[in-house]
Amino acid sequence: MRLYVANLEKRFPSPWEMYSLFLLIGAAIYIPLSYVMWTPPVESPLRYLGYACPLCGGTRAVTALCTGQFLLAVKYNPFALMVFVFLVWGAISYLFLVIPFKKRVVLEASKRQIALFWVLMACIMIANWGYVLWSGMYKVPLKL
Repeated sequence: MRLYVANLEKRFPSPWEMYSLFLLIGAAIYIPLSYVMWTPPVESPLRYLGYACPLCGGTRAVTALCTGQFLLAVKYNPFALMVFVFLVWGAISYLFLVIPFKKRVVLEASKRQIALFWVLMACIMIANWGYVLWSGMYKVPLKL
């Protein structure tokens, strides 16, 4: 496994950087707007069946984190906070490394290491889903 900074020919964002920018800009508009006026709830299809999804409580976790309530954010959904950190990294690296300098941080790994990473991520997501269902925090509204 090797981590290095690669030179780029073009400044076009990678799929992850584009997804990060899209999601963070959308959240920056949606979350504050939802406190001022009625907005349609963002729910997974599992909620319609009566189950919580692995990222249920994620919006409340990120909102709690942004308002300085770190422990409450972890209680809502710890995995969602990890996803949020990676989204922020994707957006910041694109805005402050790719655009001005045409460079990108690259993690080079073997196929076996990539497979191990995805197995580990699946295990973490399943464990987090168990936590979300066990804790019931997805039912608890955030009070600011």
